Amino acid sequence: MTPPIDSIAAPRSIAGTFLGGFVPAVAYHFGVMEVLAERGFVLRAGFRANGEARETGPPGIDFVVGSSAGAFFVTAACAGMRPADMLGAVSDEATRRGRFEARLLGEGKGLSRKTLEWARVGPKPAWASRRTWKSWAAESTLNMLFPLWTLEPMADYLRHEVLQGRDWEDLRTEAAILAVDLNHPLTLVVGEREAPILELFRRQPVRPEAIHLILGSEGHKIVRVFEEAGVDPGHPALEPFRADPDARSDTLRIRGVPMALAAVGSMATYPFYQPVTLEDRAGRPYRIGHYTVQVQDGEDRNPFTTDVAEESGADLVIVSSISAPYKYLHGFGSLAERGYSAVYQQKTAQGRDAKQEDVKSAHRTQQALYRASRAILEAGGCGPDAVARLDAEFQRIARIAHVRIRIYPDPDIAAENRILRTLDPLEFTPRAVDRARQLGVMVARRVLARYRFEFLEGG
Repeated sequence: MTPPIDSIAAPRSIAGTFLGGFVPAVAYHFGVMEVLAERGFVLRAGFRANGEARETGPPGIDFVVGSSAGAFFVTAACAGMRPADMLGAVSDEATRRGRFEARLLGEGKGLSRKTLEWARVGPKPAWASRRTWKSWAAESTLNMLFPLWTLEPMADYLRHEVLQGRDWEDLRTEAAILAVDLNHPLTLVVGEREAPILELFRRQPVRPEAIHLILGSEGHKIVRVFEEAGVDPGHPALEPFRADPDARSDTLRIRGVPMALAAVGSMATYPFYQPVTLEDRAGRPYRIGHYTVQVQDGEDRNPFTTDVAEESGADLVIVSSISAPYKYLHGFGSLAERGYSAVYQQKTAQGRDAKQEDVKSAHRTQQALYRASRAILEAGGCGPDAVARLDAEFQRIARIAHVRIRIYPDPDIAAENRILRTLDPLEFTPRAVDRARQLGVMVARRVLARYRFEFLEGG
């Protein structure tokens, strides 16, 4: 049975969220953007001239969020890179951008490189940070035998070839990149905005170690730390934490980190890559309080929440994700027989699928509670004022009026599943890139066919 077509009125602001999935995800997102452009959506790509204001409002996408491979896509697409550039960069064809080479996917940290680092900066103080000499010896041996790679070449490529020395503020579209803090249970939202709590922390007499107590903690703990330091309890920066004292603060907006470095920090997937130490624009380690920030893959925490986009003012959020667990198809055989990459990609896809289902289930529950509550009020003759208050509370708590469109493959559709099964996470040949792009086009057309966008010409 054909699903009903949902009609969407003009939103105040549109945001796009682009998730990971290794190399194929980048081309997949380009395919999704092709279809969005066909339907009338606009990603204002390229750089602004000095003093030029950003153009905002539908049908333009005002805010884009990227994590993991999606961070590479957001950087490239916002800088003006096109699908043709992506294909040309992995073939022998000439391209506006620098050639994408295998070395950009990482450099090893083997014995020779470690020896050179030791000669340059000296040995790290490992003994004091290990519990026993046995654990120190075991970890040192593992690091030599199975070294983590570094994404420094990728950072240089994004900085010089893609962004061409420009940064966040130069883009025509505002962007943000998600990276998970290695030392605290929270996701850093790196971009042009900064959480007011950080400015309060810098200006008020709060002891330096207090930052560790508030990162990833509940609202009442955060308020208590600042009130004990003598901060006015009515300070506006503390209002969100007082309003919901039991909610954990699991995201933190920061600024001042170059976009290229934020992107590779979001791509630093363990066990392939070592965590990335963030730096400010002067090349100094980026610090929050008295600790240096180190980050890893932006999808280690839940990447499917749309809170970051919605808190930026968007009420229509389009989520593009290539991740979907494969299902067995006759003739393909066991994934275990196909080797490490297939098994790892299935493992990560299943983990992301579980997170996505949790988010979708929460949204369905919120909608059901809203409809039931409204029906009770209307049946009781409470009048429009009570219904308006209910709408306002649900909007504040659950953003019930927001529209979230999720563009991801359906493993029950054989054509999409077959393409998924043929994508290798680290293959970036022209044929593989084009196949992933075609998958994005296929999935986006299927999903968007369910929607009629009233504010788009011909929508």
